[in-house]
Amino acid sequence: MDTIQKTPLAELHAHLGTSISAEILWQIAHQSGFKLPQREFVDFRDRIMLSSEHRVELNTYFREIYHPLLDKLSSGSQAVEQATYHTFTGAYNKQNITLLELRNNPLKHNKDGEFELDHMIMAMLRGMERALIECKNLSAGLIFCLAREFPVEKNAIILEKAIKYRRRGVVGIDVAGPSTKSFKFKDYAGLFDQAHKAGLKITVHTGEVKEASDIWEALEYARPQRIGHGIHAIEDMQVLELIKERGITLEVNPWSNYLTNSVTTIEEHPLKKLFDLGVKVTINSDDPEVLETNLNNEYRIAHEILGMGMDEIRLCNRNACDASFISDDKKKRVWGKYFQNPQ
Repeated sequence: MDTIQKTPLAELHAHLGTSISAEILWQIAHQSGFKLPQREFVDFRDRIMLSSEHRVELNTYFREIYHPLLDKLSSGSQAVEQATYHTFTGAYNKQNITLLELRNNPLKHNKDGEFELDHMIMAMLRGMERALIECKNLSAGLIFCLAREFPVEKNAIILEKAIKYRRRGVVGIDVAGPSTKSFKFKDYAGLFDQAHKAGLKITVHTGEVKEASDIWEALEYARPQRIGHGIHAIEDMQVLELIKERGITLEVNPWSNYLTNSVTTIEEHPLKKLFDLGVKVTINSDDPEVLETNLNNEYRIAHEILGMGMDEIRLCNRNACDASFISDDKKKRVWGKYFQNPQ
């Protein structure tokens, strides 16, 4: 794995709220006067982080940790700018990630309207721009997440802002959040049409957990260029064939899928099976800080546990650059140098 660790990497699927180190979150909390449920840093870190000894169902994590704590900690313009800056620079300096898309839901970072939304978005953009100035070989973009638990009207606000700031670095939209029986992709077909017409790219969380897999509906109504996770597509060959036919790229997150019980064991993760079937797959970390992982570790898992060869892993890295929503003119600083040919 030494060669991949020396290779500049591309990552497409990482969430802002869970890509911030526990140390930075602790610092933000004390700077902003946010009262944490734990008084000691070690207890706080153990509370927000998952591990092989502390696995939880995905919706449980959203309900008990992510929404009541991490969303609120990364709210407010100062916290958001700091969090965005540290996430991009940390990925670049510590993981050798030279192309990174970071996703978030801006409405969840403004404390339900306590802070003016445009100010929050500008803070994210400032954090990203600061990182780009400091990290000369970094290409970066933001993806705004529509929420499954939001009504159409609320998600329409997020789409409006994504379109407004498209030329400032917002490269696409996502659909994320805890699965709910009331959410139907067809109810948002009008929003997806607007996004396509505005030139925004689309990725959607689906196929992450078997019980809430709505891949067929996502393909019909969202018409995404990428799918977040999508691992349970392996159970429906017709879905897989349509994904391949449309050239859709999967943003796969092995360790996240294991810790949130999307797969029972890490050894049974279908990443290599999907690759062998001809699906365009990429490898990502999803929630690196709270899952105590990083992109290099995900590649290690792919190689040492899932049996992917180094050439296959390099192709996954190339796939990520190919499928990136960042415009060609903005990613050309790394494209020709690092990703034009498999290394």
